[in-house]
Amino acid sequence: MKATGKTLTLRGTMVAADWDNWNTKNILDYANVLDINKAWRVRWVETWLSTPIGLIAAGSRTDCSITTMLDTESVVNPVNRADDNRQIAWGSQTYSLGRAPASKCTGIIGNQVVIDPDHIVQKELNINFLPLGDAVIEGVEIDINFIVYLEEIQITANESIVSTIKQSAQSLNQ
Repeated sequence: MKATGKTLTLRGTMVAADWDNWNTKNILDYANVLDINKAWRVRWVETWLSTPIGLIAAGSRTDCSITTMLDTESVVNPVNRADDNRQIAWGSQTYSLGRAPASKCTGIIGNQVVIDPDHIVQKELNINFLPLGDAVIEGVEIDINFIVYLEEIQITANESIVSTIKQSAQSLNQ
């Protein structure tokens, strides 16, 4: 594996994310099966609410969280687990919706992102969001922004085959 010096930025918005369910969006679909030596590595990922935090049940005295996951193959029933080889990055954010009117909202109170340093993205990259909150905010439509920074890498045919087998074996088990 060696870096080519090229980068790629993927960004967008998950519109009207559904509370208490995983919301999946395909952000990279590279279908050139003849080019098995081209791949990418995720260098960093950031997510944040597009919906102003002060407009989500302001003063409700509640907190909400957004769990984020990047995977290299669409997972039917995703679970945020490090033992699934298709999952390559995980994130979590917690927001405080305040104890008073919108002007008193404290916004983000915690953020963590973990990226597997030994991963290869060859054909597909999906971003998944799981917004969680109590009954006060369930049903409130939110939009979640994301930006993913990729580094292009050159891989050998053997590395490509091993990566494909690693992901496919996980698909059969799950």
